[in-house]
Amino acid sequence: TLPPVSVPTIGVEILLRNQEISASPSVPTVRSLFLNELHNFMGIVCSLPRPASGRFEVFDSRTGTDTSATFERTQTFNRLVHSVSPEILSNAYATIELHIQKMTLFVNQWLSYQSLWDTRV
Repeated sequence: TLPPVSVPTIGVEILLRNQEISASPSVPTVRSLFLNELHNFMGIVCSLPRPASGRFEVFDSRTGTDTSATFERTQTFNRLVHSVSPEILSNAYATIELHIQKMTLFVNQWLSYQSLWDTRV
């Protein structure tokens, strides 16, 4: 079996500033950080250069009119992402959303104390 992927910990602080409770970083920011991390992991493999041999340059079919995007697509493994089963990608995104939902519940619980803070007795 493959070892699990190690994802860096993203700390969320509950802050009290000027009599206002807030979370830092915010929930949407944390979601963005997790998704960027997933895309970076996928990019590790997909952006690897394809092996090339210098002795076949004579038969290279590229012309001066090729765009750099076309050249980059053919020189890397970008198309591998289409070979991954949709269930695996869906599970990765679902796991991220599950963590975000748990974090949202936690943050909302702390933010609910703002109403207590605002209440004057």
